[in-house]
Amino acid sequence: MACLNKLNFIKKRFAVLIVLLQISSISFHEKISAEEEKQFVLWTFADIQPRNDDEREDFEITVEDVIKNKLQVDAAVCAGDMVQLSSSQNHDDEWKWFYKTVEPLNIKNFYEMIGNHDARNIPLYFKYTKKPMHYAVRFGNLLIILLSDEKNSSGTDISDKAFFWWKKLVEENQSNIIITITHSHLGGTGFSYNYPSYRNVVDSERFTEVLKKQRVDYWLFGHTHVPSTFKGKNRKINSLGGTHFINIAAIREDYFLSFAESKFFYFTPGSDVLTIKTRNHRKNKFMSSIEIREKMKTAFVYDGSGPEFIEFRDNDK
Repeated sequence: MACLNKLNFIKKRFAVLIVLLQISSISFHEKISAEEEKQFVLWTFADIQPRNDDEREDFEITVEDVIKNKLQVDAAVCAGDMVQLSSSQNHDDEWKWFYKTVEPLNIKNFYEMIGNHDARNIPLYFKYTKKPMHYAVRFGNLLIILLSDEKNSSGTDISDKAFFWWKKLVEENQSNIIITITHSHLGGTGFSYNYPSYRNVVDSERFTEVLKKQRVDYWLFGHTHVPSTFKGKNRKINSLGGTHFINIAAIREDYFLSFAESKFFYFTPGSDVLTIKTRNHRKNKFMSSIEIREKMKTAFVYDGSGPEFIEFRDNDK
């Protein structure tokens, strides 16, 4: 009888232990969820530029994926080539389609910049985006600088005035986490698509010389349409101050292995760890095999307040 009582006591203690572990597990998951809710998510994409109605679907399923799966987006940047603007297209209709497509996303902090195809009709960029050609936005200590294409060419043409404005911003904000975004890529960065050189940022040496002395944490670009499944799309270059160059890829599915894809950057206030995820919008999933998780030079600091908007003006020096 004593043995039976002892066995029942042990069973009760074990049952209590299981309940406590379950409660602890629930509490732990709630804490993780609370941390995730604090994250600031930057969504970046590029190269939509549909040439026909069939190619419009690539972006339409992208938007549907973000909405349907309730993907968190606190700010979004389209790094150029929102529209194709071929001679056979009605240019106004293409811009109207783009904004009709993004409207259901209801993203408050939505930013655009001019790519080489948008540059075929720059006045329409101003008409529909209501944005300047070059500008920056700051969320806490995260500074995002957007440099547009200024001319209709195969590369990215950035004037010296805009370059010196960028340089001054970089020099005066070294304590910030700095992201620069251009449509095309910098020359001299070791990517296979640095050739032919006319497709690079024109006079890239201006920028690379600054990077040797001043830290820019991330440099994002599109333009190539090369899928993320191809190796060598991201490079951290120590000789250029440790800048991490990241090709955010294309929405338009141009190649056999292409899929509508984009990049999501997850910043957590108080943490110096950044997670970068690539989204396959065609399959509605993140590609865990190419996820990037790395330490930044400093922790992200942000209190949730509205962003600071910094506009380039021609008289800036």
